[in-house]
Amino acid sequence: MKTQENSFLSNSIITLTRQVVSIVIGLLILFIMAKGLGPSGQGKYTLITYLPLMLMTFLNFGFNSSTVFFVSRKKVSLNSAFSTNIIIGLGLAIVSMLIGVFVIYLLSETKFHEIDTSILFISLLALPGMFLMIFLQTIFQGIQDFKAFNSALVVQQFTTLFFLVLFLFLVDIHLLGAILSFILGYVCAVLYMIYYLIKYSRASFSFKNFSSEHMKEMLIYGIKAHVSNIMTFLNYRLDVLLLGYFLTNSAVGVYTVAVNLGERLSIFSQSFSQVLLPRIASSDIEEDRNKITSMLSRFILVLVIAVSILIILFSDFVIHLFLDQEYMKSSLLLKLLLPGLTVLTVEKILSNDLAGRGMPELNMYVSFVNVVLNVVLNLIFIPAIGVTGAAISSSITYFVSFIIKSFIYKSVTKQKFSDFLLIKKEDIALLLKIYRRFRYRSVVNK
Repeated sequence: MKTQENSFLSNSIITLTRQVVSIVIGLLILFIMAKGLGPSGQGKYTLITYLPLMLMTFLNFGFNSSTVFFVSRKKVSLNSAFSTNIIIGLGLAIVSMLIGVFVIYLLSETKFHEIDTSILFISLLALPGMFLMIFLQTIFQGIQDFKAFNSALVVQQFTTLFFLVLFLFLVDIHLLGAILSFILGYVCAVLYMIYYLIKYSRASFSFKNFSSEHMKEMLIYGIKAHVSNIMTFLNYRLDVLLLGYFLTNSAVGVYTVAVNLGERLSIFSQSFSQVLLPRIASSDIEEDRNKITSMLSRFILVLVIAVSILIILFSDFVIHLFLDQEYMKSSLLLKLLLPGLTVLTVEKILSNDLAGRGMPELNMYVSFVNVVLNVVLNLIFIPAIGVTGAAISSSITYFVSFIIKSFIYKSVTKQKFSDFLLIKKEDIALLLKIYRRFRYRSVVNK
């Protein structure tokens, strides 16, 4: 068991170190876009890209979540998953694009009157890449090839950054250039994943490998996770949509910068969750599952609290250094979001554990509560105190969600709160042991 814990934590830390690169690139994208577009342009970009993001979220039917579950349990072959996911992904992308065209025509004179309609149509071209990215990336997660999983994310962000600099500063096409960068980032990542799966994972595409039975099983499992994912998306993004309705594009831009900076905290839980979900799904030993998730949630909570304190201390300086004066309110909004975002990182760990145990419906039930609470709070606070109200509403919602999920996890696993929320002596000893192992390897490699 100790060997499994060490291996799991080691793999997670390796994943985290690789994703640090992703954090750096993501921050560069955020700062360059905010600087190049200004608050109003940043707000327009956010609202434009929300259209394909919402279509992809609402219409993926949980096939990405079910891919991790079934591939990790070896209930479907790699070739079947590869071929089936490509066919389903492209089919859903086409349907989504058609729906998107209808939505733009329907709302162009009301909701999208301040945005160039042609750019909205262009944004729909991102949908094939968006669907294929999540459908192929979760194959890597299912076979537990986290090097390729994270490399795909880095490719997507690096190419987005490259095209962003090209279009914003060399070609000088600003908002359109940002949208084209958004599209091309997904295209390059998908091409990389297809190349990697064929050459290194020995996957092969064929219409004969398409499995209707596999698709049916994935849909039955995935629809539960899908509803939860939709509610989670709305919980995280409704504040931005409501800000766009009640306030200006500039307010959306300032708030988006704060949210994007704060969500970098999720990199810690995300890195470990990528390893956790297939690990939990492939294990039938209850004690194994409980120990890994509890240890992980304890580590994450302490780490994120420490990072949050640093962000509070230095956020004013960072925003002043990299952005214009008109973004300074983003620092206050970030500080208001941090309490909720901090506990949200732990909640994501618990959510992935429950999904790995085959109980995604529990996350779905909590997500309904979250959305209702978030909408009510935003409708009260945004008209009253503006963009600050959105930050307060989100932070409260995340905190309530964390409390509910903690009680559910406690009930399912029969553990005490202290088992998965309070750091223990053996945790520190394990970290020191892993540190000494990595240090020894680095010395030997030299």
